[in-house]
Amino acid sequence: MINYNPKKKVECDIVVVGGGNAGLCAVLEAKDAGANVLLIEKAPKKLRGGNSRFSGGLFRVSWPEGNEDFEPLLEDSVLKQIELEVEPYSTNDFYNKVLDLSDGLANQVFTEIYVNKSLETMDWMKQQGVQWDIDRNHASQREGKVFCPAGVFLLLAKGDGEGLVEMLYTTVEKKGVEVFYETAAYSLIIDAEGKVCGLIAKDRNGFMQINAKSVILACGGFQADPKSRRQYLGENWDLVKVRGTRFNTGEGIKMCLDIGAQTDGHWGGCHASVVSEDSPMIEAAGAGSERYSYPYGIMVNRNGDRFVDEGMDFQVYTYAKFGKEILKQPGSVAFQIFDAKTIPLLRNDYKEAEKVESNSLEGLAEDLDINPEKFLKTITEYNNAVTDENSFASYKLDGMRTRGLNPDKTNWAQKIDTPPYQAFAVKCGLTMAYGGVKANEKAQVIDNSGHPIEGLYAIGELAGGFFYYNYPSGSGLTRGAVMGRVAAVDAVSKL
Repeated sequence: MINYNPKKKVECDIVVVGGGNAGLCAVLEAKDAGANVLLIEKAPKKLRGGNSRFSGGLFRVSWPEGNEDFEPLLEDSVLKQIELEVEPYSTNDFYNKVLDLSDGLANQVFTEIYVNKSLETMDWMKQQGVQWDIDRNHASQREGKVFCPAGVFLLLAKGDGEGLVEMLYTTVEKKGVEVFYETAAYSLIIDAEGKVCGLIAKDRNGFMQINAKSVILACGGFQADPKSRRQYLGENWDLVKVRGTRFNTGEGIKMCLDIGAQTDGHWGGCHASVVSEDSPMIEAAGAGSERYSYPYGIMVNRNGDRFVDEGMDFQVYTYAKFGKEILKQPGSVAFQIFDAKTIPLLRNDYKEAEKVESNSLEGLAEDLDINPEKFLKTITEYNNAVTDENSFASYKLDGMRTRGLNPDKTNWAQKIDTPPYQAFAVKCGLTMAYGGVKANEKAQVIDNSGHPIEGLYAIGELAGGFFYYNYPSGSGLTRGAVMGRVAAVDAVSKL
């Protein structure tokens, strides 16, 4: 073991490692309970917030009573501006969707905890200074109202991910919690009985020893480390664009494994969404790179072939797995194709985005440098397969589909026949890996003998067992907030 020879020692009740949404919620819960809490954050102050800073600030929440549950979370001024109809979304529907998207593998106890506590946690976050807003990307106009479909509409922190973390930090600072920035955790300290009693960290001045009765790790997964991506996710994953923070490189997981923690979850799985080809290789979500309007068009590869059912479900249930499908295509690139009918439906991220536009499909193919004959054949076959069984409706699974293709498009299928045509080049964007350390329902880390490691907690993306294969949008932030509070409550009970 390395002798770090710390230059100083710090004492506290609870040290939280990582200042994103999960860590900040743990800090606030513990502070309100009277604990002396210290937060250490690897990033500099201007980039604080981990992956949460680069998120959309969206939370998936169960509101069984619809408007009655939702409206108290909003400021009165928001409600005065619009007429809003929020479709009820039961805890059973939320729970079942998570299990369904994970092929039944998501830990049922964990899922039940964060689903059942989602609404009360959002109310608690409002009390902690978080202002909530309407996520208009997932709302639709229906009969003169802003209609929010069940399971599709998500709660939005004002200012998106950056707004979320800055609102939470404002409260952390008001409550007098000390924050050490540019301070990375290096190793856990354990006593003779195997209890975690602090950690070694390093800032610009050198190593420090932080003595604490409990350590709550909220410092993310390994997704920003190319070597770990290649090792655990497979070929070409070291080359993908990373949507989130550059600081999540897996040290928290390694520290746990070094003292005998178990792993858990889908180590070969990850949240991989659709981003623009020209987005940066790291922290891409901060550049408006999301390209999530694909349900209203088609996606083709360099050969001019379609490769997914773009309308298999709402975007919130497909975007986190379609990135993986793009990575498998020639050159790991795809092209989203829209015509004049669907261009008005595109999200704001598309308005100033780099694109190819043409008044002919032939010209579009030439400008994209894809196989023109195959592309035109694909478009012709697609248009001929579009049925007139239903009418287009963006706010529901409208059943407007193709028949006879492989793959068919099962919703929102309209012929691509009205110029001008637009195309957007897209790549795979990695958000987080699903594998992590094993924890229990109190967020205590579990060792290789199946016992909790006393004094050690794992929350947020560090903890495995929550997501497998696919992911319902907004669940990660909700999971982090709920489990952050759960960890803090248990840690405080041990003081």
